[in-house]
Amino acid sequence: MRQRIIDNLPRAAGDSDALAPVRREQFLVYLMGPYRTFDVDALLPADADVETDAPSFATWDKTSGEYAEDEVLRLLQETRDCLRDRGFNAFLAIDVGIPLDEMDAATQSIAFAQASNATIFIAPQVGDNLGVGIEIGSVLEDILSTVGMQGPAADATPPARARRVMVATEPSVRSAMLGAVHARWDASVRTFTDAADCCRLCAQFCTHIQNEELYGSLTRLD
Repeated sequence: MRQRIIDNLPRAAGDSDALAPVRREQFLVYLMGPYRTFDVDALLPADADVETDAPSFATWDKTSGEYAEDEVLRLLQETRDCLRDRGFNAFLAIDVGIPLDEMDAATQSIAFAQASNATIFIAPQVGDNLGVGIEIGSVLEDILSTVGMQGPAADATPPARARRVMVATEPSVRSAMLGAVHARWDASVRTFTDAADCCRLCAQFCTHIQNEELYGSLTRLD
């Protein structure tokens, strides 16, 4: 998957433009965020009753959140471009262009996170914060499946790749999932105030991971 991502990013994919080459092509940074809509019907069995069996997915509420869906996508794209200007090969799922009929969105998120040197979830205030748990939950569930993560949170031993995950949120975001990110997975949770601050936090995290690969205990993925 790593090589497929690297090969696909210089190509236009759907509404995503081709991305220019970066200095650190092999240092992949997967940016996630609650910017996708979910087709609930596609996630249910054929014989399911949509009225009673449909899960409670988050909806975009422009009255209770500061961001609408297109604004969140723009924030993610600005952060991606800022990181790429600093040499990191940052990307969104839509940049890779894998069709959903080949690989569903949750499976893509897991595969992209496994293939990346760093995974960053950006969570601005968007109304119903259940969307935070929906998108990042699949990646954390994959980490949870390791042997050391079984049992109570106090006894959990997160794998090394949990250190490659960071969540960047606005101070107003509140979510039980975000609380568990640090307590159970020992992943980093930081807050940002605006787009420039978000990029600064993400760049600092990527630099930290890069140094851990070069001089610390993290395995180099290139």
